[in-house]
Amino acid sequence: MKRFGSKQLIPIAMALMGVVFAVVGFTQLGFWDKEPKAGFFPSIIAVVMVISSVAAFFQTLKEEDKPQYNKNELLVIAGGAGVIAGSFIIGMIPMIFLYVLFWLLVVEKGTPILHIIIIEAIVAVIVLGVFAGWLQVQFPWGLFENFM
Repeated sequence: MKRFGSKQLIPIAMALMGVVFAVVGFTQLGFWDKEPKAGFFPSIIAVVMVISSVAAFFQTLKEEDKPQYNKNELLVIAGGAGVIAGSFIIGMIPMIFLYVLFWLLVVEKGTPILHIIIIEAIVAVIVLGVFAGWLQVQFPWGLFENFM
């Protein structure tokens, strides 16, 4: 019998997290009422997260070899944890910009500064224009929320 390990536990945890986000998005934030509500995007992402987590779980059951983790995989997880932790301190929007800047400068070494500026501008348009403006996603502002 195949051992149950972290390769199976992570997709299960992500599926459960997706279910929680979907329930909150659909019930508390609202999904659609003549236009997208604040829960529109989180609900869609949560459903995709559940589906992909279930698919990943069944895929891990087919693997026979011992789980091995790549350094780059762990960097992505650490980066996501850093964004979440930093969101409580300086807010999510500034943390997203810092994360993209850090990733391009440190991990993707050799990225020209002009490309970094263009990428940061595109991220700003997407985050502020689409998510904050059009979809009305309420981003956490961290410790600065009391000053706003």
